[in-house]
Amino acid sequence: MKGEDMEIHHFSHHHPLVFMQDQGFASEAASCFGCGRSLEGSSYGCTECRHFLHKECAELALAPEIDHHFHSQHHSTLLPGFPYRGGFCDFCYSGSAGFVYHCASCRFDLHVNCALLQSSIAANVPSYLHQHPLFFLENHNKEIKRDCSGCTKPLSGPIYHCGDCSSKFFNLHKECAELPLEIKHSYDPKHPLTLLPIPPTHHHDCSCYLCKIQWEGFVYSCSICKLELTLDDVITPPKITTASHKHPWKLLLRQMSFICDFCGIAGDHNPYLCTKCNLVVHKKCISMPRSIMITRHHHIISHSYSLPQNEVGYWICRICYEDVDTRYGSYYCSASDCNYIAHVYCAPNKAIWDGTIFLEDNDESCNVTQHTSSNLIIEVVEQTCIGEQMVATGIKHEYHDHNLRLTFSGDIEDDSQCDGCMRPIATHFYSCHQCKFFLHKDCAELPRVKRHPFHKHVLTLTNSSLSPVDGYSICYGCSRPYNGFSYRCYNEEGKSHFNWDIRCISLSDTLEHPCHEHSLFLAHNFPTKCSGCHSEISRDCIAYRCMKRCDFTLDIRCVALPLTTWYKYDRHPLTLTYSDDSSPSQHYCDLCENERNPDDWFYYCADCDNSLHSICTLGHPQFMKLGSEVKSARHPHPLTVVKNIWNCPPCKVCGNLCNGTTLECKESECNFTIHWWCRLQ
Repeated sequence: MKGEDMEIHHFSHHHPLVFMQDQGFASEAASCFGCGRSLEGSSYGCTECRHFLHKECAELALAPEIDHHFHSQHHSTLLPGFPYRGGFCDFCYSGSAGFVYHCASCRFDLHVNCALLQSSIAANVPSYLHQHPLFFLENHNKEIKRDCSGCTKPLSGPIYHCGDCSSKFFNLHKECAELPLEIKHSYDPKHPLTLLPIPPTHHHDCSCYLCKIQWEGFVYSCSICKLELTLDDVITPPKITTASHKHPWKLLLRQMSFICDFCGIAGDHNPYLCTKCNLVVHKKCISMPRSIMITRHHHIISHSYSLPQNEVGYWICRICYEDVDTRYGSYYCSASDCNYIAHVYCAPNKAIWDGTIFLEDNDESCNVTQHTSSNLIIEVVEQTCIGEQMVATGIKHEYHDHNLRLTFSGDIEDDSQCDGCMRPIATHFYSCHQCKFFLHKDCAELPRVKRHPFHKHVLTLTNSSLSPVDGYSICYGCSRPYNGFSYRCYNEEGKSHFNWDIRCISLSDTLEHPCHEHSLFLAHNFPTKCSGCHSEISRDCIAYRCMKRCDFTLDIRCVALPLTTWYKYDRHPLTLTYSDDSSPSQHYCDLCENERNPDDWFYYCADCDNSLHSICTLGHPQFMKLGSEVKSARHPHPLTVVKNIWNCPPCKVCGNLCNGTTLECKESECNFTIHWWCRLQ
């Protein structure tokens, strides 16, 4: 490759790349395969495969080996991506795609963007603040999405970076790295305060101020007075004026114990006072918003220091379902007959609040979620009056090319599925006379956008079958593969993280389930074990838990299991059963004949005394469109989703019979059949 060759052969692509001189691209989404950034200026590209490279990124191949100061022990070689599954950049700790400089000896990797950052060794950070040398970066281009180790705020601008702290990431704002090592402060006028990393004397059950606020950054300390101030405390202004309160707040330069009038939580540090209103508050509560809207409620809620008396004499927070102490502040809905209330520390939770603050108590933001004709994804082309109600008997749906007609009854094939929810089709439904496309009436009338308690942003209805990944999508809630409709977040923050099928999104924030005597309530950020399947529920997942201190929690996967279902070899419906106290000799699945855990949920027919694993009853995958194609690393051809009932072939991987919903190659004389769960093994 030389200079500006009109055509090059590049190691990152199997087709020649053509030189493009400062031209626009047909797709605004076109980005460089090497660095991942938008295409600008001169570039090389294969328009057939939409594989593009900035000219500068393409020319990196001219010198594929570098000696980088982040890793000076060995050469690093330019590769088209990570050479092994689960790789991540040792600078920004991201696993995103793009060119990587790789050291095979140390398994050290750098994204190309990180490797090209301008940096130098910093010599002015004392070793007692950090034991390793630091690199100074004038601009890290937001590659590091972490907080400063000094002030614990997000990184921005020039920073200092440690390349040796792989287990505990260490980065500093330039201002935090250049803080004075000693200061005089009005909190302790007798002694100077010394800058230190958080003292190691703190232990896991320490109840001091720093541990209560979970502070992990630098402190200014006086060992004589046993005083420790966070960097935020040191720069605290003596007077603060906010839009949410009509009087200024004044800092009390005295450490004291108090109950915050804003949130009702105890404090043991320097409070702020409003002498005119006789209020004492935490500093962090001063900046709390006056009016917000959360996903758990359809009106705006506003902060109030006092509440009107209600009929029962007490208030319950509608998020955590614990008592609300009306002597202190809370978020309250002032709409007539609403009586929605939440603790101050429950309502602004990042899981249910998108950060938007309202200056006035208005509900204009709610209009986007109203179930109106303008918010539907269908156009009515024919309607009929049935009784006193107009019913749409003919519609045009955005996710299908032909008009659909409403069907009240008629013959339905056993394997017919709703193309929205993938459940068996049943009346009433819309159907296409030209092709096998069906939609339950409820699925056809889903709103285009909606708010939901599961997520803090507005969600948009999407047809996952039109743009699947590897031929299918994975539901964020139940982790099941599916085709059909889903609700997704297209906000920049949540675009790649929130994707729920319409079966799971139909759940609300409260649940009555026959497996438990008490009501279950939606819980965010509550890591525990599921009481149904006993699997771990991670901190970033959603679950339902009992607020009666029963230690009972269900993950979305178990909540979504149908209470009754049918199995092809049993003429009776099978019931979801939650425990089995029969003799151990009966703890077997009547389909796969393998042992069952008596504590796991299963399906049971009392008439026939049949017991089946839930996965054996429902099949896997449950919600894939029969006849759709998926890709598998196990086979070179696309595999078709089929349902085998008779003459079931053996799986090519595990050898067991492929009964129920499985994957099959339709190429002539191929005879390749595989279980869904074996496709990646």
